[in-house]
Amino acid sequence: MNTKYEIKLPVSIYIQVVSILITMLLLCSLLRMSNSSSALIVIILLCTILLQLVAIFVLLKRIFRKNNELEITKNILKINHKELPIQEIEKIIIQGYFVQSIGIKLYERKYISINYFFRFKNNEEVNIGELKQWASMNGIKVISGKITLWI
Repeated sequence: MNTKYEIKLPVSIYIQVVSILITMLLLCSLLRMSNSSSALIVIILLCTILLQLVAIFVLLKRIFRKNNELEITKNILKINHKELPIQEIEKIIIQGYFVQSIGIKLYERKYISINYFFRFKNNEEVNIGELKQWASMNGIKVISGKITLWI
């Protein structure tokens, strides 16, 4: 079994970018409204804005990545040319009903990396069925549930 699939980012990634931008705009307006009377408040606001800039940079880097493909081989799952041996995969989580997003949770990790969170671009139902079949052949649990991400 050696098949390649085109994948894309789930809509929630784009929603995160928009919500972070809105939050940054609100924080910037709050920073302008503060009369610099409290240096601690200004420092906290600037640090928060800086952290949000880092988060947006990471998300935009992921959005503009050119190579978006999943390759399933006998013992290895390749996502964007990053190999995941079956020994590292704890479970595959499928979130959603009509629009299904997939997250691959690794052993000893609490959250799913944004690099292992995707949707299939075409023929979602068929491709998810093939992924489930591959997982069952390799003894990997496939569950439905909420995906908790870490960027």
